[in-house]
Order: sequence, then C-alpha cells, then structure tokens
Amino acid sequence: MGVRSSKLSRIMGGSGRPKSPILTPKGYVPITVGLNNETQRFMVHTRALGDADFLELLCRSAEEYGFYNQGILRIPYETRDFEEWIRKGAKHNIFRVRPS
Repeated sequence: MGVRSSKLSRIMGGSGRPKSPILTPKGYVPITVGLNNETQRFMVHTRALGDADFLELLCRSAEEYGFYNQGILRIPYETRDFEEWIRKGAKHNIFRVRPS
C-alpha cells in the first residue's frame, strides 16, 4: 500500500513530498562534532545528554562557544575520537548522519 500523490503534484512532476533536509527523529538532538572545518553531524538520543562523559563534552562546548549560540549544538572534539567513544562506551543511541 503506497502513498497517493495529489493531482497537482503529478501535473507539476513532483512526488507529493516536499524536499527537506534530514529530519531529526523523535527523542534525538542533532549535533556537530569536530575541530576547524572537519566536522561530522550526529544524532544523539536525549538520554545521552545526562551521561557523565557527554556532560564533559557539553562543558567543553560551553567554554568554547558560550551558552547562547545560534543553530545546531557544536562540540569541539576530534571526530575520530568521538566515534571511538561511541563504539566503545556509549550507553545510549548515538549515530552519525551521512551526507546525502
């Protein structure tokens, strides 16, 4: 059973769905991790925000960028080290978002 598109979208050649950036799943927070221009985007489950190791990363972010920055949460940390931390000890759902 598929989704039916509207007559207008068929006439205009659209799929019926607006093109949008990657949506954040319910219960997750988007973050970028990295230094300089080498950053990666991750989705972090909200339960991970209370983890002691993750709180340390949030403190680093507050020291670097302040508490009142605009946009996505940025964490100044080596991307490879963050991914290693995810593989070894992250107790909550954290995954990398691959660019499309």
